Amino acid sequence: MNRLLLVFHYMLLGILPCTAFQRVDLPVPALQQALTDCNTDTGKTRLTLLLAEAFVGRPGIAPADWDSTMMYLKLATLYNIRIKHPRWEARSSFIYSKAYREKGMREKGMAAILHAHHTLLKLDYPQDLGDVLMEQANYYNIDIEAELKERISLYGKAAQQYHHAGDMPDEAYALKMLGDCYHCWGKYDEALLNLNKTLALYKRMGRKDIQGLYDLLGTIATGKGDYSLGLTYGLQALRIAEEQRDTSMQLCTIYNRLSITLYELGDCKQAIDCAMKSLNIATRYNDTPSIVVISTNFVPIYLRNNEPEKALDLMHKVISLYRDPVSKDQIWISTNMVKCYVQMKQYDKAATFIPGLLALSAKMSKYNYYQTSIYGTLVRYYLNTAQYEKAVKYCALQADVCQRIGQINAMSLNYLCWYRADSALGNYAAAIKHFKAYKVVNDSMFKVSKAGEIARLQVQYDFDQKDKDITLKQQNIELLTREGLLQRAALKEAMLTRNIIIFGAFMLLLLLILSYNRYQLKQESNRKLQVKQDEIFQQNQSLQQLIVTQDKLLEEKEWLVKEIHHRVRNNLQIVMSLLNTQAAYLNDADALEAISESRYRMQAISLIHQKLYLPGNMALIDMQTYIREHTAYLNDDFGGLQHIYFDLDIAPVKLDVSQAVPVALILNEALTNAIKYAFRQQDNGTVSISLQYTSHAHLLLTIADNGAGFPAGFDIAANGAMGIRLMETLSEQLEGVLHILSREGISVQVSFPQQLS
Repeated sequence: MNRLLLVFHYMLLGILPCTAFQRVDLPVPALQQALTDCNTDTGKTRLTLLLAEAFVGRPGIAPADWDSTMMYLKLATLYNIRIKHPRWEARSSFIYSKAYREKGMREKGMAAILHAHHTLLKLDYPQDLGDVLMEQANYYNIDIEAELKERISLYGKAAQQYHHAGDMPDEAYALKMLGDCYHCWGKYDEALLNLNKTLALYKRMGRKDIQGLYDLLGTIATGKGDYSLGLTYGLQALRIAEEQRDTSMQLCTIYNRLSITLYELGDCKQAIDCAMKSLNIATRYNDTPSIVVISTNFVPIYLRNNEPEKALDLMHKVISLYRDPVSKDQIWISTNMVKCYVQMKQYDKAATFIPGLLALSAKMSKYNYYQTSIYGTLVRYYLNTAQYEKAVKYCALQADVCQRIGQINAMSLNYLCWYRADSALGNYAAAIKHFKAYKVVNDSMFKVSKAGEIARLQVQYDFDQKDKDITLKQQNIELLTREGLLQRAALKEAMLTRNIIIFGAFMLLLLLILSYNRYQLKQESNRKLQVKQDEIFQQNQSLQQLIVTQDKLLEEKEWLVKEIHHRVRNNLQIVMSLLNTQAAYLNDADALEAISESRYRMQAISLIHQKLYLPGNMALIDMQTYIREHTAYLNDDFGGLQHIYFDLDIAPVKLDVSQAVPVALILNEALTNAIKYAFRQQDNGTVSISLQYTSHAHLLLTIADNGAGFPAGFDIAANGAMGIRLMETLSEQLEGVLHILSREGISVQVSFPQQLS
């Protein structure tokens, strides 16, 4: 056994039995040789499991791979009989599950993975448990909403286990799968949250092959109506794919989604070009489902060009290929068929698809992303068939869904249809209201459209410029080739003469240098040594003087800084006293409320400066201590808050004063609002305060209550008070993002990067 194999052999024999199951990327022969040389039951168990996993991990498990997998799993069971370690038993069940699932034996595979899950819950192997949760998620269908929720739950738990184990690559993969599932569910905000975490981890790891992640981010941006950002992400994905020389089905997906974005921007020519490139890749891989999905991207282009017959012919071809479509594919097949027949005014044929769409809608949750496609199609059908009451009903449902998931484009079209239905029914007040709403949404879409048009023109310019550069380079190459042929013969002769002269001159120069260098060496060495000694002596003297001076200056600086903070706090206390005095002479409730709010803000800043002049605390604020003290101050000052419980979950975070002040003011605004408005006097409630790291040097501040929340129909952007505007401004100062959510109470979330000294 050579030394490398010997090192690997000892590494696998259980020298580190408490670590997570190691992923060893070695060929099967090396593992088999290590198994032959192994002489411990623990080492043999681990090696046989690695061999079983190597065979089951091969694409499309062949009969020979299946037999090898089963053989090594049985050997692992025999070796584990003597050591009886539950971890190896769980790992064996995990591999059994992968093998059974590959063979289509779902029930056996599910039983095996549940056994592994149950076993690992009693142990402390987070990486193994993460692997089991990821495998268990494969048994749930993303096209069935209830199973999709279970899959999302498993991916989330797996990401937590990988994070606990310190396994950054697998944590990033789990978060990416989690974001993709949220995208399939139509929950774009949750998808973006997890995908941005994935992107941050990939950048920390230095990953280059992240075209799939950018492609997914672009798809979500397009789905939310931000076509400019969608185009930016799509082109970034395409650029990385070209750099990585990616010609797989991943590139097919990138071109397909880029085609959708370009269509939404109104560039049908570029959209068709990207769709054709995507279709060519799918055809090369003979991937029928992808061919079907890509083909349907041509349908809206035909409909926009008023060519419904072409669109209908294409849909008939798709249906002939797609014998057993899943629910979401049934939705886009049925909606496209209805659109084709409605545009052709063949309403009786369109009507045959309406019951199916209603049945599919009833199976999904109210705010499922695919409801927007169904409701929009139903509205179009009922408007064209003069069934205005039904059109109004589904316009209301469509507006509710679009507002919840942020579908601006669909919302604009829906308001216009709603206006037409109300007008046809003679309900002119509602018609005017919905037409105004249409204009408001359409104006916001116009801004996005203009940004998208600019991005599209930039892309077109880049494409044209690239073509010009390629043509110019080709011309230069041809010219240089001709010149090179003419000069090559002359250069050969000149090179020979030049080389002879250079060689002779070099040898003569070398002799002169060697002779002179021997003489100068000793003289130079002595001179440098003396100079160095003088410099060292002078530097030592200067350094001693600088150290003494620096110590004095540091002491003076520290005293001055503490004195400044002390005086700032005293001045703030004086201002607070003046505000209290002024309040005693006021009878106006709004003025008293404004003075009260200003006093709480002053106290928030004053407490920070108090912390800064305490001994040993010159630059950073301990947020754990600060938040607890400020919460206690508000609790005492308001009085009568026995019905409110404050739940604090604060990480050991220390912030610079430039960040601590905005965080303190945001915390003050959110807490005072929760104390004053969230609960009635007789109701008990909870206010949760959390400050946690979401990634390295990135923090999330959350202040949430379980109170009454915003009134129905309350628009934060239109009706936000000064406190909300102040929190938005302070969030921008932190270079962070503010989210105010009203679900089972009010939740204020600020995500911002921590400034590191």
